[in-house]
Amino acid sequence: MKNIIKFSALAILTFVGCAELDEEPIGTLSPGGFFNTIDDVNAMTDGTYGLMASGNFYGSGLTTPLQLSSDMVDNGLEFSDYTEFSPFLVTPTNSFVRDFWATAYQTIATANTAIDGISLLGDDIDEQDKKFAEGEARFVRGFLYYHLVRIYGNVPYIDSPDIADPLSIEQSNSEEVYVKIIEDLTFAFDNLEMEPRGSVRSRPSKGTAASYLASVYMTREDWQNSYDKAKWVVDNAGALNYALADDFQDVFRESEQWASQEYIFSIDFTGNQTGENPNPITYENDNKIGPFNGVEGGVKPIRGWSMLVPHINVYNNWDANDYRLKVSMADSLILADDTDIVRPFSEFEVARPHIAKFNRFPGEGRTTAGWRSDFDHAAFRYAEVLLIAAESANELGFASEAIGYVNQIRGRARNAGTIDFYGSGYDSYAPSIYPEDVIATGSDNLRTIILEERRIELAFEFKRWYDIVRRDLGSEVFGPSGLEPQSNFSEFRYLWPIPQGEIDKNQNFVQNPGY
Repeated sequence: MKNIIKFSALAILTFVGCAELDEEPIGTLSPGGFFNTIDDVNAMTDGTYGLMASGNFYGSGLTTPLQLSSDMVDNGLEFSDYTEFSPFLVTPTNSFVRDFWATAYQTIATANTAIDGISLLGDDIDEQDKKFAEGEARFVRGFLYYHLVRIYGNVPYIDSPDIADPLSIEQSNSEEVYVKIIEDLTFAFDNLEMEPRGSVRSRPSKGTAASYLASVYMTREDWQNSYDKAKWVVDNAGALNYALADDFQDVFRESEQWASQEYIFSIDFTGNQTGENPNPITYENDNKIGPFNGVEGGVKPIRGWSMLVPHINVYNNWDANDYRLKVSMADSLILADDTDIVRPFSEFEVARPHIAKFNRFPGEGRTTAGWRSDFDHAAFRYAEVLLIAAESANELGFASEAIGYVNQIRGRARNAGTIDFYGSGYDSYAPSIYPEDVIATGSDNLRTIILEERRIELAFEFKRWYDIVRRDLGSEVFGPSGLEPQSNFSEFRYLWPIPQGEIDKNQNFVQNPGY
């Protein structure tokens, strides 16, 4: 049962300044009067999770561009500014570029307010409770900056809710931001417990902090620290209650998500909850990814708008024997509610297989087009820890250990189950011999295998673009022989532009090269 507190984004705006970095706060509550107990601090931190589950964050604002920027997802039917990402035509005035920046800094402001509130608590509050609360809020801040620095590069680093002169804010060098991210996540690792607060995985635990540290170090190619943190998670998986789900489909089945051992950090959505305020920053719990990925004119649950659709090469180059293909994509569907005829993808309005991970088993609360479902997004799951451990181990020369981690992932993929597409047990899959275990191979070849395993295992889960950037794969994967050839790709596109509104208002900000 979902019991996490959903702190209204609109209410947060009462306590902290608005997201634009050059504006005055729009009404504040005296921190000294609000923060009296640990519960007050935790309520503010809970507000950050509500902002993450918004249309401008995991509901679409971050996730739509990450899908489209990769070589796994292309434009389908075109409606708005999101269409600039796949062909690498993004401009500084793009609404996604602007709105994610705003919501990210709004969430950071909320986390900073929680951290600052801890210092206002009385001496009668247990010091360990204070450190735990601070660790949770600092994890959130590190998580936010980890996205910001990978997307925008040099960004303002703000670690206080009090900004005397917003127009004096300057961008920090990305290397400096990474140092701060590691400091926050390390503090979280040192002070959080093995179980998250309230035992809900939309809040961080010690394992969550370690997993993200492993990812940060991997991004920095600090292979030893990446390996050490990933290995710590693997070695403590039992105590952390982490494991691979037996059936890959269950990872993306809403009814199984809340108790899933595979989820390390999730973004919690609750169907049909959304804000009413016309300010786009205040929309809460607005999960659009399902319908964006869904089939225009399709029957529930994979009905949608065919906006984000994989290039046909993604489907054609995925081995048909891989059960993960069946889970990840829909290549046939009933196209009207009044018939039971299953149509091939060639009859879809956008005649390509569509993404099915986020909308085949979405839970309750969906509208006709599949908007605002209960489906939670796994921001980090145990399979990714194993793949980070594999990649880091391989770079350190531990080939046999790396192969063992990859083979755990492949072994689970062979445990095919039942995908009840249409409510009648339509498709059942027997356990498979594919994908076969990896055998001994050279480190260069194993590196390629691991990156491909990440591409398949984490397909469409907003990870591929970051892999392309950190491994500098753009010219390869968007070239003529790539899955999604794109003539406009250039390496400066590894970063989004700084929002033009921020550049116009603050003379200290410098636009990213190429824009």
